[in-house]
Amino acid sequence: MPFSINLAVITGNVTRDPELKYTPSGSAVCTFGVATNHSVKKGDTWTDIPTFHNIVVWGKIAEYISNNVHKGTKVSITGRIDNRQYEAKDGTKRYISEIVADTVIPFTDRRPAPDTNEVPDITQSEPPQTTPAEAAPEKVEDIVIPDDLPF
Repeated sequence: MPFSINLAVITGNVTRDPELKYTPSGSAVCTFGVATNHSVKKGDTWTDIPTFHNIVVWGKIAEYISNNVHKGTKVSITGRIDNRQYEAKDGTKRYISEIVADTVIPFTDRRPAPDTNEVPDITQSEPPQTTPAEAAPEKVEDIVIPDDLPF
């Protein structure tokens, strides 16, 4: 069998709130959308072109995502691309491409929620007491190299 790779890695913004469902056997499955952008230059201006991705997550990750991710959250996803077909209510065959995620990493957002006036504290805590230059030896001759190194 020839070697093949099916790997999708995207980072983008969630376009719709995750929807959690359970299969008849009790497995959790969560679906949501993510948008990514690429830029195209038209004349003198750059235009962002969005691409919309359908995401499917299974198991414990699905339950976590349904509780902790919402529309607008930036996420990083790794998984595989899956194409499937189904029959619509009108009897026609439909095709869909999805990313079946193995990992979903939501990025924390330090901005306040839209309905609050809270301003986040983005100042750095106390600076370190010593800098790396202060901790380094003054001269190369001050560096001690043990004689029992295996190389």
